[in-house]
Amino acid sequence: MTNFKMDRQTFRDLNVFNDASVDESIFSFFKSTRTLGGKEKIQEMMERPSSDIHLLNGRQSTIKYFHDYKLQMEVKSEQLDLISYYLKFNKVLSRNNMLDALVDFVGNKSTNDYYIVIKGLEFLISTLKYLSRFIAEQDLTIVPEYLKNKLEEIERILNMEPLKAAMGLQEKKLKFYQVSKLDHSFRGTSQTVLLHLLQLIYELDAYEAIATVARKRQFCFPEYSESENLEMGLVGFFHPSFDQPVKNDIFLNQAENMVFLTGSNMAGKSSLLKSLGLAVYLAHIGFPVPASSMKTAVFNGLLTTINLPDQLGQGLSHYYSEVKRVKEAATALLENNRMFIVFDELFRGTNVRDAYDASFLIISELTAIRNSVFFISTHLVELAAALKPLNHITFKYLDTFFEGEKPVFTYRLKAGVSEERLGMYIIQKEGIVDMIRAVSSKA
Repeated sequence: MTNFKMDRQTFRDLNVFNDASVDESIFSFFKSTRTLGGKEKIQEMMERPSSDIHLLNGRQSTIKYFHDYKLQMEVKSEQLDLISYYLKFNKVLSRNNMLDALVDFVGNKSTNDYYIVIKGLEFLISTLKYLSRFIAEQDLTIVPEYLKNKLEEIERILNMEPLKAAMGLQEKKLKFYQVSKLDHSFRGTSQTVLLHLLQLIYELDAYEAIATVARKRQFCFPEYSESENLEMGLVGFFHPSFDQPVKNDIFLNQAENMVFLTGSNMAGKSSLLKSLGLAVYLAHIGFPVPASSMKTAVFNGLLTTINLPDQLGQGLSHYYSEVKRVKEAATALLENNRMFIVFDELFRGTNVRDAYDASFLIISELTAIRNSVFFISTHLVELAAALKPLNHITFKYLDTFFEGEKPVFTYRLKAGVSEERLGMYIIQKEGIVDMIRAVSSKA
């Protein structure tokens, strides 16, 4: 799998997996599989983003096939769990002869161990028959190549002996000698291939669950550009955590590959950046994306700095942590020729003068890099005037306006620079000054 740079900080920023401080992770949206193994498959995919366009197209085409044809895997978690347990069961293998089979049956038929063998065989044969029917129902002329290869692999396994012969038996009416013979093979010479078959079933279960999420939440399937020129377009992108999200559009290319984002306090800058980062991340695991449509270059990495924690245990100030993070981004840019990088409120951990100078220096240097995308938000709107003469920057803001004395947050992304100031409004609204004056009057 082609390497894709994405670190723990970025996984945390996007809340991909559970965090004690957050109720709902991105993983939780997709984990409604029929089987525990399917859930584990989804986690494996989400842990390994990729820049391999063949893998991304293949996985996406499979999910889309499940989505478009509303395919359902009629498998039961408890049955597959017992099959897995049975195949790994440490009971001594049954012997493959009539006399020993009879002795085993007479001596063990009422024991729990024998029950596990009987039920394991019953569920396994039933599952083999179902898989055979499932594959037969598919029109292989329209099945995408990636999924077709999976189905053909399953079919090859089903045609192996003694699996093929087992499918001709009545799984609920197995004779004692059939139990002995099948058990000897299934937990012996066929064990490895049967455990692999389970993994293939789990993978199909995972694709069904992901497709169901896409259908219910109206996610889109991104198109991957193979052009050497950088491009990314998102129409109607949103964050899936919101019940009624505001949708926005963004278009970037080689000529404008940096976005300078401004907006008042509470305008939604961090949420917008998380939505963008999430869309890029999901596209690079071959998953559907929360948007109406997406076309994107394939990136070699995603690095975000949205919820950067203090590192007090290491004696580092917040500002120094920010500087280290910028250095990590520079290192990633040196090692990877196409990155998607997000900085939320760059250098907020220092005084205004230093933050201004440091931001201008870093941003102006980044504009010379043509093969990556940069989203940089800031509360220093004064920076915009200094940056406007530079090439390759597009200026965006999240619109806020006042109705009377009350601010209205539209969460709409617009071209330009924000001119709203809400800092003093928030202080006044909270009545802080009156509280301090009340305290001082008592002194």
